[in-house]
Amino acid sequence: MSGVKYIHLNVRSLLPKMDMVKIWVKSTDADVVIISETWLTKSITNEDINIYGYNVYRTDRPKKGGGVAIYVKSRFNASIVLSQSICKQMEFLALNVDIANTLSITIVGCYRPPSASKEALSSLKHLLAKLNYTELLMAGDLNWDWLNATSGEFKEFCDSINLTQLVYLPTRPNLKCPEKSTLIDLVLTNVPHKFSSLGVFCNDLSDHCVVAVCRNAKIPKCKPHIVCKRNLKQFNEQAFHHDLSVVNWEKIGLLPDVELAWTYFKESFMEIVNKHAPLRKVRIKGRENPWFSQTLADNIHKRNRAWDKARQTDTSTDWSAFKQLRNKCTSLIKKAKSEYFLSVTTENLNDPQKFWKVIKSLSVNKMTQTFPKFVVKDSVSINDKTEILNCFNEHFLSVGSLFDSAETFLTNSCPEFSMFSGDRFNFVPFSVYEVHKALKALDHRKPPGPDLMEPYFLKLAADYLAEPLSILFNLSIKTKEIPSVWKSAFVLPLLKGGDPSVLTNYRPISNLCVLSKIMESLVCDQLKEFLYSNDIVSKFQSGFRKKHSTNTATMKVINDIIMALDKKLYCASLFIDLSKAFDTVDHAVLKNRLLSLGLSEHAIAWFSNYLNNRTQCIKLEGLCSKFVAVHKGVPQGSVLGPLLFLLYINDLGQNVSDTNLHFYADDTVIYCYGSSLTQAIETLQKAFVAFQHSLIQLKLVLNADKTKLMLFSKSKKVPEPIPVVSTLEGNVIEIVHEYKYLGVWIDDSFTFKPHIERLVKKLRLKLRFFFRNKQCFSFAVKKRLVTATFLSVLDYGDILYMNASSSCLLMLDTMYHASLRFITNCRYLTHQCDLYLRVNWPSLAIRRQGHWYTFIYKAILGLLPPYICTLVTRTNSGSYSLRSNDQLLLSVPLVRTELGKKAFVHSAPFSWNLLQKDWKLTELLSLNVFKTKLKGLQTASIMCNCFV
Repeated sequence: MSGVKYIHLNVRSLLPKMDMVKIWVKSTDADVVIISETWLTKSITNEDINIYGYNVYRTDRPKKGGGVAIYVKSRFNASIVLSQSICKQMEFLALNVDIANTLSITIVGCYRPPSASKEALSSLKHLLAKLNYTELLMAGDLNWDWLNATSGEFKEFCDSINLTQLVYLPTRPNLKCPEKSTLIDLVLTNVPHKFSSLGVFCNDLSDHCVVAVCRNAKIPKCKPHIVCKRNLKQFNEQAFHHDLSVVNWEKIGLLPDVELAWTYFKESFMEIVNKHAPLRKVRIKGRENPWFSQTLADNIHKRNRAWDKARQTDTSTDWSAFKQLRNKCTSLIKKAKSEYFLSVTTENLNDPQKFWKVIKSLSVNKMTQTFPKFVVKDSVSINDKTEILNCFNEHFLSVGSLFDSAETFLTNSCPEFSMFSGDRFNFVPFSVYEVHKALKALDHRKPPGPDLMEPYFLKLAADYLAEPLSILFNLSIKTKEIPSVWKSAFVLPLLKGGDPSVLTNYRPISNLCVLSKIMESLVCDQLKEFLYSNDIVSKFQSGFRKKHSTNTATMKVINDIIMALDKKLYCASLFIDLSKAFDTVDHAVLKNRLLSLGLSEHAIAWFSNYLNNRTQCIKLEGLCSKFVAVHKGVPQGSVLGPLLFLLYINDLGQNVSDTNLHFYADDTVIYCYGSSLTQAIETLQKAFVAFQHSLIQLKLVLNADKTKLMLFSKSKKVPEPIPVVSTLEGNVIEIVHEYKYLGVWIDDSFTFKPHIERLVKKLRLKLRFFFRNKQCFSFAVKKRLVTATFLSVLDYGDILYMNASSSCLLMLDTMYHASLRFITNCRYLTHQCDLYLRVNWPSLAIRRQGHWYTFIYKAILGLLPPYICTLVTRTNSGSYSLRSNDQLLLSVPLVRTELGKKAFVHSAPFSWNLLQKDWKLTELLSLNVFKTKLKGLQTASIMCNCFV
């Protein structure tokens, strides 16, 4: 059947029936799939319901039930014209779909519930009147029975706007009483003469039939997606190693120029790779369900034949035979899927790469990044692929010019920095061992960069390449030059969400040369050693540093604010956001900064070459844009980039006085105290002004819209009026009551209720997936799944919110117990202690407590940042000789309020001293021994004491 193929399905809840929907889509090869009664909510993403090769558009009902969705083959350009959900009336979704250069069709999906009010028809008239179309197709479960005279008003309306209804057979058959069958799944069009065929088929998704129609049209053939891959069928590892061993790698050391040395290395290595694993063109075909077998296909065919026969004869015997085959097909589909995944996941349980690949294929129909059909630039639509790539390139490069386009109050001269007075940093030659270790640590699954060297072969050849690469790297340091291709990047535009034609809805993902990243890692190690040994990095910076984490940074900020409130002070906190901070780094300013921090002239020259003449191109679906120069920013995706950025902003807060501030990379918070709220805000405003001047000196841009102010008070009500905090341009910063700081939602009362509520919402989505596919996993696989994808979410930041109210923590316990029931297949009323025993896991409270004790002990051992370690101090031995004097106890500072007891400076030593009542440690243990002892305590807690 040629032309544009449409099918309509009423599914009554799309998400749990995705497998059967995919079978229908695959078997009909439909170009457009219109679905009624999707029952989707905002929490269900498009990825959850994606079908490979299709783009999905949807209109959800705000409350339960209803909803429509339209799938359009990704080869066609589609855009939403109108999307509306009218309470108690209908869901309406209209798309414009470009089928060919001269054919554009407006497609409408509509669902009207049986209980819809009388105003539904008027609303439909109003919505259709808004559409400007030449050709229209509207399909959906409208619940106006075309076979019943009561639908006369609707029929008259269709006639008035020249719409013809194409379906003539009942679409909701009543098997017990055929005369009560109804025709409520309608397909209407204003060009009926262009439709050549129609079919009404049995449906195993709901009690509605599947309706299929075909519109006559010549559709241009879609070009096959062809990629180049290495042919490893005849690959012989021993022969590969032999050829590597006979190459004269010593010649690299005789070449004076790094470009010549690199060219010789690349040509020698790639010649061997191409010999043993030549490139071949591969056509990428659509993915099919791996569990779908010929037996299933045969049974579906029998079911369809039984349906046709029952419709013709209309006898109870044939209808009974059809129902048996229908139920059998549904059962076989579920069984085939569960048996396949049960087998594959269990088989690959000890192979993480294969295991998670299988899980991803089951959990998310990942939406592949494809060319947008067009992009809009300066209100002009661009559909040429080459021009689209260049538009992306121009857009991503324009981000680095944010400072140039912003209103600034200073000249473009570089700021002056205080100079380092000690011994300056110089590179130390890289050893063969270091290079070999870095090669062996490569992730062989990563794609090659612009040098086209695949990490798989580099890792495989590590024993032979370590020495020549160490010579090449050291030559780069000696000559202060880097091979030009190492300064290039492939950039993938990744759609964040929203309209794919809008350039700002994409973010760039850079792919650099593998060998350049290896060298960067070696340089980074040496530079970090110099920085940390000389205590150069700001003590307020927690990003990308050993012993530091988001937990330590957030704990520091929360502790400071709580202690201020405990002292009856007010606190004003400013959470600062910078616009594209990493991409707007000025290279001249960065070089001056590196010089001031103690790098030698030779090292500066190497970094200057590393930053200069960088280029990037957009690569998508095998096509590349032209390479263009990148003049600003630290290289995205690089190893050195994050460290260079930390050094760039190292002194950012030095001009900010009478305040506290903390950084995690570019995430910045400034907080001030005062005896009154006005005093705290005035101090904060002065600090904010000084901070903004520092930003301008560094040519960084403040994002005023995302910068937020939060006020903390010892009383529940904040006094009015509240003084404003504003930017240099006069923009008033918005006051918020909750803010997501480093992944944890902080509220102005430190209840952590907003954070826990969002956490529960996120976990509930994971539970849906777990229970929807519980028949596909064994006990061991379920434990692995929950540990990796569920407990990791619960564990993040749990020591920060562990003092939340019992009602909040109970919500998390409910989610945790549900995950244990998923693992054990236990019923809802199974006691929680029985669940702990079956899985051999402690309660969530005990788990949090273990993390809390470990965090405290790390502080005691000095394994956390100084700003945390200084908050815990050993008690001084008294004048009396007591047994307790020998114990490792911590001094507990006095606090005034219940809130003060939640501060780390008080709660940590208090909790530790309680633990010491049982443990009575007199000397420090190693961290591993402490964790083992703690694990034994957790294991003992698994035993049920609820009824003792």
